[in-house]
Amino acid sequence: MALLAGALAFGGGARAEGNIAQREFEQRFAGYRACFLLYSLDEARMVSQYNPDGRCAERLAANSTFKIPLSLMAFDQGLITQRTVFQWDGVKRDLPAWNRDQTPQSWLRESTVWVSQRLATQLGRTRVQRYLDGFAYGNRDLSGDPGRDNGLTHAWLSGSLRLSGREQLAFLEAMAEGRLPVSPQAVAATRQNLYLGKLASGADYYGKTGAGRHKTRPGDARPNLRRDGWFVGFVEAKGRRYVFVSNLTDKRPPSPGDKAFGSGILKPIALDLLNRYFAAAG
Repeated sequence: MALLAGALAFGGGARAEGNIAQREFEQRFAGYRACFLLYSLDEARMVSQYNPDGRCAERLAANSTFKIPLSLMAFDQGLITQRTVFQWDGVKRDLPAWNRDQTPQSWLRESTVWVSQRLATQLGRTRVQRYLDGFAYGNRDLSGDPGRDNGLTHAWLSGSLRLSGREQLAFLEAMAEGRLPVSPQAVAATRQNLYLGKLASGADYYGKTGAGRHKTRPGDARPNLRRDGWFVGFVEAKGRRYVFVSNLTDKRPPSPGDKAFGSGILKPIALDLLNRYFAAAG
């Protein structure tokens, strides 16, 4: 963790390293406040980053990136296996992909909120809090919406559970290096379910998105607020291992007709940057 902290501190300014130029970041993130970090696990150093005005130290609601630590908890406790089927309760929700039975893999792929809420409730507040403390996961705040006592089902959505891009990177680095207080089997299963495919260079990548409305404090009303987006994960390229973290927030509220999720905006930008970096890296 000390090496990672040092690498982050060294690169705190609004500059790019490696094969992605500053102007490329600025062009792709025009209209957004954004963070992009690409860290080499094998070299223990940051190889590319975009961190204008210290954006990567700004805490945002975890949103669906919380499914990564939640998956680690559930596998570690034996609540789920790769054969688990989460039975749909028949309640129609906003996204059609949520209105069916789920598996641990589809839960992560589709960001199925009701599965997360069911698992967190089964784990219970004491165990979830213990894991968050052991993971050093952001602000570790499970309070949820003020006055509603809904932290187990809403903390990562309401904005009480927050973490920065730097904290995401430290968490994912610890996961990749086997330093989290969970079993190797929990890490392996979660990692397997995060697999998304290959970059243009042939490198394998693993990732999780997250999306929500930006909140300056927990419980803020949702309408007419700026969007947050996350896309975080791992890359394996020619035997070398990397962690990437990206996030963005609208500089201004989107127009009423703009219904895109923050993660839907961010993911193709981040993938384009990763493709450019690893194509140039050879």
